[in-house]
Formats: sequence, C-alpha cells, structure tokens
Amino acid sequence: MNQEYLNFYFSTVWKPGYNPRGKTGDQLLTKINPGEWVLDVGCGSNPFVGRIENLIGIDPANDAAHIKTTIEDFEPSRLFDVALCLGSINFGDDSVIERQLAKVVSCLGPKGRIYWRCNPGQQDHGNQECESIEFYPWSFQRLIAFADQFGFKILELSWDDNRIYSEWIRK
Repeated sequence: MNQEYLNFYFSTVWKPGYNPRGKTGDQLLTKINPGEWVLDVGCGSNPFVGRIENLIGIDPANDAAHIKTTIEDFEPSRLFDVALCLGSINFGDDSVIERQLAKVVSCLGPKGRIYWRCNPGQQDHGNQECESIEFYPWSFQRLIAFADQFGFKILELSWDDNRIYSEWIRK
C-alpha cells in the first residue's frame, strides 16, 4: 500500500466521524480504567482527547494527532496498557498487517489489551478515490488467527454496524 496516497486520502478526501452509540464510541470509554495509558493508533481527528486521561494519539495524516507518524515508525517512550486500532490497521496485504500488528503488540505491557474496529475489505466510503485503496479483508477467522499468533485471548468478536469489533487481552 502506498503510504503517500493513504496520507493524501485521509488528510484530504475522507471526513472523520465519531459515533457515540457504537461499540467504539462512548461504550469503549467505560472499558478504559483510570490511570491506564492508551495508544490510539491512527487516531484521525483524535476524538478521545480530553475523554481518556493518559492518551497518545498517532496518525500519519492528521494534524490532530499528538504524534504524526505511522505505527511502523512510532518510537514509544513507555509501554501502554491499551491500544485502540479503530479502523487503522486496515490497509495492505497479510505481511503489512502482520508487521503493523507486531509493532502494536510491542508497544503494550504484559497485561495489554487491544480494541479493534476492522473493515472487512469494503470500499464503502462513498467516493471514487476510495477505490484505489487496498483494504485488508478482515474476517472473524483472521482476527482469531492473529490473536492466537500474538498470544492474545479474544474477549469479544462481533459486528458493529458494517465493521468487525473485537477486544483482545494478553493470555
């Protein structure tokens, strides 16, 4: 996947949104404990700023991020308790996804959790530019396989509108 095109798309074409009613909206905030450190991977417009105490949002395309970078280039100064991957680990083939996931996992402490919102390969953003993006075809089976590969237990795996929602915790 061409990172330059993704940066163009997500900084110019795509318009961020926040659904407070979905599983990755206000419900998610109840799962973050006071004092936990949270890494929001691909934070976009950084909608959790001021709502999560110890939040670091990274994004390669959005100036609202605390740190403007890709997950591959992120150099954390600490380990995190929670990673939010809400539509961010969604682009490229198996090797790209595996590499990005390995980096997310390396940023987490021994009891780390990951909250996911995954696109099941749908080019459904409602614009022509979206057709040039290689969306990873996430499925329940792929999430289960990656969780097992990286030593995580799945606490929830379900649909959230037309996206897959999942919660992982280290085994």
